[in-house]
Amino acid sequence: MKKSLLALAVLSAIAGVAQAQSSVTLYGKVDLGAVYDSGNPNGKSVRISSGVTGGSRLGFKGVEDLGGGYKASFQLETGYCANGTSGVEAVTSASGATGLTNPKGFCTGSNSFMGRQAYGALSGAFGTASAGRQYTFGFNNLATIDPFGAGYAGQANNLVDPNGIRINNSFQYVTPTFSGLSAGAEVALGETTGNWAANRETGGEVVYASGPIYLGATYYGVDEESGSGTAKKDFLIGGTYDFGIAKIHAGYQHTSGNDGAVSSESVIAGGPLAFNDFLIGTTVPLGGGSLLASFVDHKDKNDVYSASQIGIGYNYPLSKRTAIYTAFAKINYQQQSSVAEYTVGNATDSGTGNKAFNLGVVHNF
Repeated sequence: MKKSLLALAVLSAIAGVAQAQSSVTLYGKVDLGAVYDSGNPNGKSVRISSGVTGGSRLGFKGVEDLGGGYKASFQLETGYCANGTSGVEAVTSASGATGLTNPKGFCTGSNSFMGRQAYGALSGAFGTASAGRQYTFGFNNLATIDPFGAGYAGQANNLVDPNGIRINNSFQYVTPTFSGLSAGAEVALGETTGNWAANRETGGEVVYASGPIYLGATYYGVDEESGSGTAKKDFLIGGTYDFGIAKIHAGYQHTSGNDGAVSSESVIAGGPLAFNDFLIGTTVPLGGGSLLASFVDHKDKNDVYSASQIGIGYNYPLSKRTAIYTAFAKINYQQQSSVAEYTVGNATDSGTGNKAFNLGVVHNF
C-alpha cells in the first residue's frame, strides 16, 4: 500500500512538472466602432466596423519547454466579423450544388480562416526560428513607430506602404538580444514550379529596444511574378522615445519598384514607384487615457501621388481589458490624379473618402 501511494505521488509530481513546462492560451479581441467617412464624390459612408484599432480575432498560442534552454511554440489566429455576417452570398457550382460563400466572413487576415497568423517556432540560445504565415519585420516596425499602431483612422499606412503586412510560406530567424540589440532575416517562397524567385518576398531587420528607446531599421522586398527582378522594395527606419510626459514617434520610408507595382492604396499605372514618406507623432498621457497624434508626408518623385495626412485620437481604458476610443484623420492631396487617390481607412477597412471619424469600444480577453 505504501509503495502504491509512493508511486502515485511520484506520477503526480511528474505530471505537475510536465504541465508546468507546457501551456496553451486562448485569447481574443472584440472591436466594434462607428465609422463616418466623407470626401467621396459619391457621398458619405456610415457603418459599424469590426476592428478599427485592430481586427476582431480569436487565437491560440502555446509553448513547451523542451529542456536545455530550448522551447517550442505556436500561434494560430483567425479573424471574425463582430458586426455581423454581411457578405454571405449563395453560389451555385458547376455541378449544380448550392452553397454559401462569404468574401468578408473573417473581416481581417485576407478574409481567410487562421489568416491573421499561423506559425510554429523553435527558440533557444541560438535565437528564434519560425515558419508559417507571419507578420513581416517591416510591418511590425511600422506599427511600432506609428502612434496609432497601424490602426484607427490615423494609421500611417493610409499613405505609407505597409511592407507586405503578412507573408505566407515564410521562414524567419531572429538572433538573441544582446544589450537590447537584435537582428533578423525572412523569406517567403512564391512556390512557383520551375521558378523559385517568382513572387518571392524577402526582408531583414535590425532593432534596438531598451528602456524608453526603440529604434528599428527594416527592409521588405517582393519579386516580380516572372522572377526576373524586384517589383517593390521598402526601406524603413524610425523609432520612439518615451519621456514619460510624452512619447515621440518619428520615421522615414523609401519605396521603390517597377512599373505596375502595388502601393499601399493604389496601382501605379505608369512610371516606376518612387515614394518618400516622413512620419512624426506623439503619444501623451492625458486624463487617464492616451492622446494620439501624427502627421505623415507622402512625397512622390513622379509628382503624381503626393499627399499628406493629419490624425488625432484618444484611447481611454475602462479596465485592463476594455477601452473606448475615438479618432479623426484627413488626407490632403497635393496633386490630383485621375488614376487613384488615397483614402482614410482603419485596421480592417480601406475607407471611402479622404476624411474619417471613429468612435468605438474594444475588449481584449
